[in-house]
Amino acid sequence: MSKAIGERIEAGLPPHDAPFSLAFSGGGDSLALLKYLRDNKRLKAVLHVDHGLREGSAKEADRACELARFLGHSLTVLRWTPPRGKTGLQEKARRARYGLMGDYCRAHDIGALITAHHADDQAETVLMRVQRGSDWRGAAGIWPVRYAPVWPELAGVTLYRPALGISQSDLRAALGDMQPIQDPSNRNRNFARVRARQELSNNSALSEDMLALSGDMMTGLRADRTRMQTQLDGYHLTHEGQFSIPCLVDAHALSLLAPIIGGQSGPASRAGMAEKREALMSGKAVSIGNGCVGEWDGEILTLSRDPVAISGRKDRRVVPTAIPITITPDPVIWDGRFLVSGSAGQLHPESRGLHVGFRVLYGRGVRVRNLVQERLEAALMHQ
Repeated sequence: MSKAIGERIEAGLPPHDAPFSLAFSGGGDSLALLKYLRDNKRLKAVLHVDHGLREGSAKEADRACELARFLGHSLTVLRWTPPRGKTGLQEKARRARYGLMGDYCRAHDIGALITAHHADDQAETVLMRVQRGSDWRGAAGIWPVRYAPVWPELAGVTLYRPALGISQSDLRAALGDMQPIQDPSNRNRNFARVRARQELSNNSALSEDMLALSGDMMTGLRADRTRMQTQLDGYHLTHEGQFSIPCLVDAHALSLLAPIIGGQSGPASRAGMAEKREALMSGKAVSIGNGCVGEWDGEILTLSRDPVAISGRKDRRVVPTAIPITITPDPVIWDGRFLVSGSAGQLHPESRGLHVGFRVLYGRGVRVRNLVQERLEAALMHQ
């Protein structure tokens, strides 16, 4: 194995003594990464997801167990039962994969998940986004560190990609004679990623261009986030997730804030946010979208979780999402905004004017972790 590659991977791991888990398919990339990390004491779990999407997936899980065992690690196999319908199946499988691994990490108090994405994956991602007309932010591609990029499936978990700057060939050079699992879908041209991969393999200059474009756009995004950090300096967030700041932030900031305050995935579409900002200037409560409402009184901007989450809309077309939950020792995500655990009790949502709060009934040893705060801090720290 290359010492230089090992050092680059080590530099991309979570800081300090933070434990982490590894997403392990048994394919060449994750196998090579496990080989580099096999002696790392902070690696607490090696996770394999059996989607059950094709015949033989159970045998692949058994083979993945053998490979992990050979490198000195026991493998945890997480299984998903696919839905009957075929519509959007790949995206459902992706969310299920991260959901299962997120559940495991939260249950075992592991705050970081490592994946084996590499530079070739980055070039493929950027090419696909350019081809479908993504804006310059999308052309930045994959970030090496992201807090919960799949929401709420990875709530409370930061995703690290320590091999993102390393080519696949350099990473897999560590395999030697080891035989990884071969995924037949990697040759299926029905998938856009496979077509992009084949296009790049025939054009090394294009791959270099995509990586250069990613680097330039990431520089722009970091500058963008620095401006955002300055704009949002001085915000206040309550323990119940109500946000306030002594200025009327711009449309770009609203697109970042709305889904975080609303407990939904994001960022929100920037289209129409300028109109939302204009509406806020009237002094009336405004639905920002993404589960968020806002009010500007001329001095303070307040953003809150939409109380429709409790009441539903008058026409009842929207089912309320903030529902009471029973508190158990296993962490439960409530309303996309809090991670709740404890010995016993119940958590009930409460509508308080324009804000959705909560109260704990008969609780013992209850812990309510503010995911809104975590998402805000991560977003402003470029993660």
